[in-house]
Amino acid sequence: MSEPGQVEDDSLRGNIQRLLWLNGAWMFLLVMPVVVPWFRGHGLDMAQVYELQAIFAIAIALLEVPSGYISDLLGRRRTLLLAATCNGLAFSWLALADGYWGFVVFELIAALGASLWSGTDVALLYDTLEATQKQKGAGSNRYMGQRLLFSQGGETLAALACAGLSLVSLALPVALNALTAWLPLLLCLGLVEPPRGRMDPATHLENLRWIGRVLWRENLLLRQILLALIAYGLATLLAVWAFQGFWQDGDIPLAWFGILWGGYNLMVALTGKIAHQVEERIGAPATLWTIAALPVIGYAGMGLWGGWIGVAFGLAFQVSRGLTQVVIKDAMNTRVPTEMRATANSVSSLGVRLAFALLGPLMGRMIDEGGYRLGFGVFAGLYVVVALLTMGPLTRSLQQIRARDGAS
Repeated sequence: MSEPGQVEDDSLRGNIQRLLWLNGAWMFLLVMPVVVPWFRGHGLDMAQVYELQAIFAIAIALLEVPSGYISDLLGRRRTLLLAATCNGLAFSWLALADGYWGFVVFELIAALGASLWSGTDVALLYDTLEATQKQKGAGSNRYMGQRLLFSQGGETLAALACAGLSLVSLALPVALNALTAWLPLLLCLGLVEPPRGRMDPATHLENLRWIGRVLWRENLLLRQILLALIAYGLATLLAVWAFQGFWQDGDIPLAWFGILWGGYNLMVALTGKIAHQVEERIGAPATLWTIAALPVIGYAGMGLWGGWIGVAFGLAFQVSRGLTQVVIKDAMNTRVPTEMRATANSVSSLGVRLAFALLGPLMGRMIDEGGYRLGFGVFAGLYVVVALLTMGPLTRSLQQIRARDGAS
């Protein structure tokens, strides 16, 4: 049943622009280019850094699907307001935290905010597009590309600012981030809730059974898309948390961290911007195999070469990430019912976080004990297997559907 009342079409269209700026503000994280040196400067080793991220991942795993379900039931705007409040609190706490357990508190508050945010902004974008009858189907991936451009653009600008701030003090970007983390809350106030279908809030168990059937049983293609989204979200997340330690151990000057972080995120943004054109030009199967090949190249290259050569190979993850976040995520969001869209996005994020909680600490231990050559070499081999298990079945399904549609 649709939400009562009619929302002005102009107000709804304004959602799209507000969401783009909101994504930029959410990712304007001044601390991120130096967060690993910040943790290590407070006595943590790489295994503990990955442990912190595993704690974050476990918290996300516990909160992700409930928060997506809350978004589907209670509304996108309210959920985003809660997410933005948690975001501001988390980074304000980080400026005060000291030591392992202080950082654990930061990760838990940040996880609550991230779980509420995750999938809700995408669901609001697609709900708005449907409510305004604007660019459905294949055209929606253009808006996903713009969303990614703003998101990574915000992180790029923050990284470049961090490069200058960290020359003064490593604590300065952390302190300023405590202020800028409240910007998303201000932007959320202007969002409008679009009319859409709603699940019956009185039948939670039946709702969850329906979601499970749609995502995992009734639609083979959707299940394969969801697994690919999880697998390649994990590939880049594991790499991202190794980058700064890799740069540190490769004698890359700290002054370069912000510039490199910004450049990496700019690569994601630019890739996302043209991802729909890449898919149109080379076709969906070739695009999917490109997404699968790039993490193997990245892990192998960084495992074999350190320093600036290894930094160059790290760009492979960013190109894969840009394609994944537009091509595969759009493929999922255009195939799930609007009533459960936020929950579906949360399920994909849940899969990434659960897998990271299992594999992240393992990678951290391998790096601490055997170096990056061991850790990245193992994961290069692992992602050859992952490519065969995910992209092989998915591309076959797409080809079968195309052949069937052509014959009908």
